[in-house]
Amino acid sequence: MIGQVLITTSVDNPLKMAPTSGGYYGPVAYRPDSIPEQPVQNQDFIHSKLGRSADFRLPWGGTQELMPSNLFARWPPKALREIEQVGDLLAGTGDRGQQDHECIRFAPLAFRSRVINILGAFGKAFFWVSIPLVLAVYILELSHYPSNENWIVVLLSFWDFALAFIGIPAFLWLSTSLLFKLFPQWCLKAGRGPEWELNRRTGMVRVWRYRRTIPFLGRRKATIIEHPFYEFDGWVAGGATQHGSRFDFILCHRYSKLEVHLGDILLGWQRFPRPCYALWDFLQNYMDVTRPLPEFPVLEPHRHKDPVTAEHDRTTGRPERYWRDMDDVTFKQKEDEMYRQVMRINTEQRPNLMAKKVRYAHMTPEDMLAYGRGSRESRQGRSRSGAHRQRIGNA
Repeated sequence: MIGQVLITTSVDNPLKMAPTSGGYYGPVAYRPDSIPEQPVQNQDFIHSKLGRSADFRLPWGGTQELMPSNLFARWPPKALREIEQVGDLLAGTGDRGQQDHECIRFAPLAFRSRVINILGAFGKAFFWVSIPLVLAVYILELSHYPSNENWIVVLLSFWDFALAFIGIPAFLWLSTSLLFKLFPQWCLKAGRGPEWELNRRTGMVRVWRYRRTIPFLGRRKATIIEHPFYEFDGWVAGGATQHGSRFDFILCHRYSKLEVHLGDILLGWQRFPRPCYALWDFLQNYMDVTRPLPEFPVLEPHRHKDPVTAEHDRTTGRPERYWRDMDDVTFKQKEDEMYRQVMRINTEQRPNLMAKKVRYAHMTPEDMLAYGRGSRESRQGRSRSGAHRQRIGNA
């Protein structure tokens, strides 16, 4: 098998792969300038699937220092400072999720934790939306009553509607917040284990596959599948709904049917493909051990633990608490600038540098350009076809 490792293990035992070389990074850690020659791809498992014609593969290389703005803003400086003061609430729960200098690993929480979190987020969001909405309806209702009617009388007749519209989301928000405050250990419970991992130190992508088990007959067993990062390609999955086009990002193994749906967690569905392009740049930059960690605020406390990043920060004089000490106004400006950079990303004009190492089953204009063939016209034609797909989705 092409770079594949199969491991069967109990999900209760954390696995840490140490590099097999003498250095800090593993022998297959991603280095764009030293990717080994890849086997020929005899079959494209994505193109062979019915109904996937709207998907397209993204080129390797030529990355920019950016990431999706919603991912960038997920942990603002205020949240990072609160984590420093309070500590990690998931510590001691058995949670195996990780986001640091070594890897990005997704491990969902238990079902009850996710339900409580969803109810609290829904209640908070709907509460703030319902206040101006109820106020607007009340003013409209007041205008239809005779001028001699007291506003208090109108309010009392309107009270049931206002209470239901504002009170229910407020109750959900406050009750879940109180539940977290009084019973944090019960609310925060680890799930069955990790689902996927991108390991910068080893250069491997891991996927956990869980078998169904019969209750009371033992622990869940997981099969772990591993491949080097450079054997995966970034794909944008296009689709359409009644509200318009939708795009998702997927990591697809080049030589098997393995798919890693990173976009669901790190990005979410997007109406335009550019945030997916930005996520692909971010993942390549994160895995690239020849360059420092990306300027992702949540990674800042771990920058000194990564040798390449620590040396970069030392030579450039980067402040140790650049993000954590930033004020909210400045961070919002950084977020807006990140969004503008994502909207200007040049992914569709890049050659696919991986095509110099592997012969794909289906060659794209970006692949041909990397070989020295292809033309600007062919790339522009691809861009026009992508715009056509987007117009169809918006129709």
